[in-house]
Amino acid sequence: MDWEYKATGLKVDQKYGQVHEEVFTYFGQCGTWWTGAQRVEIVDEARAAFECQLCNDRREALSPNAVDGSHGATSMLSASAVEAVHRISTDPGRLTRAWADGVMADIGAGPYVEIAAMVSTLAAVDGFALALGVEVAESPTPTEGEPNCITPDGVGDVGAWVPQSVDKRLANVSRAVSLVPAESDNWRKIVDWHYSRGPEFMSLEWDRSLTRPQVETVAATVSSLNECFY
Repeated sequence: MDWEYKATGLKVDQKYGQVHEEVFTYFGQCGTWWTGAQRVEIVDEARAAFECQLCNDRREALSPNAVDGSHGATSMLSASAVEAVHRISTDPGRLTRAWADGVMADIGAGPYVEIAAMVSTLAAVDGFALALGVEVAESPTPTEGEPNCITPDGVGDVGAWVPQSVDKRLANVSRAVSLVPAESDNWRKIVDWHYSRGPEFMSLEWDRSLTRPQVETVAATVSSLNECFY
C-alpha cells in the first residue's frame, strides 16, 4: 500500500498516510477481546460484506428482518460475530437495540464494541483510499498474543446499548466505545487528524484549506448521508 497516496497524482498531506498506516497496522495486533488473527478476519469480513448476497438482499428489503439466510462468510468467526460485522458495515442505519442485545447475548458486549469500533475505523481508512481512486490496503499481518479481556474501571449503564464511561464531562460520541479503550484510542487518531485536530477543536477559526464552517458543513453532510446517530 502506498501510504503516501502518491499514486493519486494529488498533493496529499503525508500525515494522512502516517495516521492510516498506524491505524491499519493496529488492526492486526492482538486486541482486548479478539486475537490478532481474528481481528484480521474482522477486517476481511467487513470488506467482503459488500459482496454478500444476504446483505444485499436485506438492504433492498423494507426490513432486514424480512430476509432470512446465511452470510457469505469468508472467515472462521462465529455466526453472531459475522452478523455483527456485516450489518454494521452494510446497514448501520437500521440496527436496533433488540438486534444488538441478541448479538451481545452470544459474543458479549466487549467483543461487540471492539468489532463496531474496528469496522467504523476501517470504513474511514478504506473510504479515504477509494475517494482518491487508489486500491485499499492489503489485509494487515496478524501478531501473536492473547486478549486480556479486561473491562476498564469507570464504565456502566448510561442508557446506551453498551456500557460506557460514566464520566459525563465527555461528549457522548467520545464515550461510544469507551468499554474498549484501546479501540477508542485508535479511532481517535482518525478523528483528530481528519476532523478535530485535538485541542484545535475548541477554536472557531481553523488555519486550514477549509474554514471551520466549511469543515462543519462537510462533516454534517457526510454524517447525515451515513445516518450517524450523533
